Amino acid sequence: MNKMNQPTPESISAGDLSYVERLLLHALRQWVSDRTRWPEVVLEFNRTCGPRAATRMCESLEAAFRTLGLHARRHVRLHPLLCCSVSQDELCVLNVIAAHQSQSALHAKSLINWLVSPQAASALETEIDILARSLYDAGYILNIRQQPTRHSDVAVQAIHAVH
Repeated sequence: MNKMNQPTPESISAGDLSYVERLLLHALRQWVSDRTRWPEVVLEFNRTCGPRAATRMCESLEAAFRTLGLHARRHVRLHPLLCCSVSQDELCVLNVIAAHQSQSALHAKSLINWLVSPQAASALETEIDILARSLYDAGYILNIRQQPTRHSDVAVQAIHAVH
């Protein structure tokens, strides 16, 4: 097992996320690990959001994941399907959706530009926008989250604040 898969006290766990955030995270991990089980993800979105919204959401998710997979600036780090930890990259994907919902356009664009190459940014932004609106219309609002800071990071931040 590599260091990435070991839980650390500084990381967010799936238990810290809302149900819909866990569902989105599961969808991403499922799409990457075994697409033959994608219909189960669609079924869960149907139960959660209704068939019409779920169809639109799952189509946007698939397109966004495909764009991310083909045009990522680097290897996107994901935890295994049933892992309770949340990687920085997984958190970034959730935050892109949350930033779109909160109409923080610059924040969303900067996260998208960090994730994918410039030629794919527009396509990813379009799919994330559809997904964010569909989730909002279904009554699900995501919060922008950040990993808890480590003690050494707090000390560095304090040093920078003094100068």
